[in-house]
Amino acid sequence: MSKINEDYKINEDYKSHVNIEKSIEVQQRIMEFIKNGAAFFPKSSDIRWLILLKKLPLKLKICIFDEISFGNSLIALHSSDWPEKGSVVALLNSKFRTKEFDKDFHFRALNDPHYCNEEISYAEDNVTYLIIN
Repeated sequence: MSKINEDYKINEDYKSHVNIEKSIEVQQRIMEFIKNGAAFFPKSSDIRWLILLKKLPLKLKICIFDEISFGNSLIALHSSDWPEKGSVVALLNSKFRTKEFDKDFHFRALNDPHYCNEEISYAEDNVTYLIIN
């Protein structure tokens, strides 16, 4: 585990896969994974991210894909059973480039320096998933 990931490890149940230094190449592989699913073979350094990305509902994967396509960057994926058991939180580098979201998404502009600027939440199978920036 890298030094930055050790810094973000709060307890044994909290899994943070923060890597602010993710390159454009990795972003492209993430996009390739979203598009090609099972046919995609990841590099070993991407496996933890891709395991969490695989847990996201398709609608959120598409939203992340769109954001990366528009120049935003996925900088972290977290699985800490918050806000519910099984939840995954995706962190983007900057505000959403997309301004019209799927009708099933709940968008909030929070501008909270202790949490995030914007949040999209989506519930599926009694689990809430988040994309924040």
